[in-house]
Amino acid sequence: MSDSQNEAATGFQLRVSEDDKDVAYLRLPSYLGVEACKMSRSVRLREVLGNYEGPDVVLDFDMRGVLVGIEVLA
Repeated sequence: MSDSQNEAATGFQLRVSEDDKDVAYLRLPSYLGVEACKMSRSVRLREVLGNYEGPDVVLDFDMRGVLVGIEVLA
C-alpha cells in the first residue's frame, strides 16, 4: 500500500525525514491537508513519564491544546 493510499485509508499521515532517516512525524487526521498550523506547545514524553527509556518522542499541540502530531527521534 502506498503512502497516499495508507493516508486515505487511515486518516493519518506519516513522514520520514529525507535528511535524517531516524526522524519521523505522524500528523493526526484532524490536520491532514492543512499545510501549516501554529504549534502552541511541544511536550517530550520524557517530561510526562520520568522513567521512559525509549526513543525521543515529542507531542505537538495547537493553540487550542489539541494534539496535532507526534515526532519520533530514534
